[in-house]
Amino acid sequence: MESSEPGRFRKPTLWPGLWIPLLLVAIGLMVTGLTANKEAQRAMALAEARYYAQHQALVNHLLANVPDRSGPEEGNQQPVSAWLQTLFDDTLPDSLGLRIDTLERHTKMPLLEIRTNGPVDPTRALRTEVSPLNHHWILTTVPSPESLEKVAHAARRTVWIAGLALCAVVAVLILLLNRRLHRQALHISGLEQREIGADHQIANFQVEKSILRQALNDSEQRSRDLVALSGAVIWELDEDARIGFVSPQIAELLDRAPADLVGQPLESLVAPAFQANFRRALEAARSDSSIERIDLLLLHRDQENEIPVVLRVRALKDPVHGLSGFRVSTLHQVASPDRI
Repeated sequence: MESSEPGRFRKPTLWPGLWIPLLLVAIGLMVTGLTANKEAQRAMALAEARYYAQHQALVNHLLANVPDRSGPEEGNQQPVSAWLQTLFDDTLPDSLGLRIDTLERHTKMPLLEIRTNGPVDPTRALRTEVSPLNHHWILTTVPSPESLEKVAHAARRTVWIAGLALCAVVAVLILLLNRRLHRQALHISGLEQREIGADHQIANFQVEKSILRQALNDSEQRSRDLVALSGAVIWELDEDARIGFVSPQIAELLDRAPADLVGQPLESLVAPAFQANFRRALEAARSDSSIERIDLLLLHRDQENEIPVVLRVRALKDPVHGLSGFRVSTLHQVASPDRI
């Protein structure tokens, strides 16, 4: 089987599915950004609505708490800036600045100014005209620079933290799954390579088997041809000298069919005068492990004619079981052997 060792030391490459977690992270970041902006705008709108409500509450507070100046002690009453300062000291939220200007005289000096550093931002300021005690004033409120943006930034930061954490968790999980799929793909690829190698080896074995079978057939055909050309009869005997196989040439020699002789003792075909010599030849072949030659007569089918032959015997021995049988060749000869 072909070795798969080179596949274990291949250079590390990028996982083929890395674009999946990258795409999901990119989509997650885009959705997080859109959600963060939307939530920041919503938080900004809520903060502005709260700012409008606070502005209207200050206007109502001013109109509801204007001191009565129609009494006889009007001269002893506090100046306007003093009671306005007292009125808004405890009620003005920390996130707002307040300025009250009068419309009755042309002056740049406000009646009251609390936490309004520099000029009022016209994009953030809210102005309302009020007329307490027949005075015409402008009440202006302005939020602190970070009162509105801080809320939006807090909402945007919260969404981004949640989105980044979720993207990180999803990306890690997908990377782990991708790593597992990549290992499985490598394992399957290795198995496929081994299967290809096994198929090649099996194909090689089939070719070798065909070659060996053809060589064996050629060898068997060559042996049959040599036997046929030699005119000899080949016998295969078991350990009791019974016929297991006899070549077709026996039909010409003794006028007997090979199938009729299977299972019979070869000694029954030997003329009675030569049976003792035949038995001694078998014993000699068994003990000496050599090829024994003997001239004898075989009985023809008609039981009247006797055929002179040269018999060569070789004992077949198995290293485990010992004697397993005999292999005998019989060749017809013209001269008749002497009877004993």
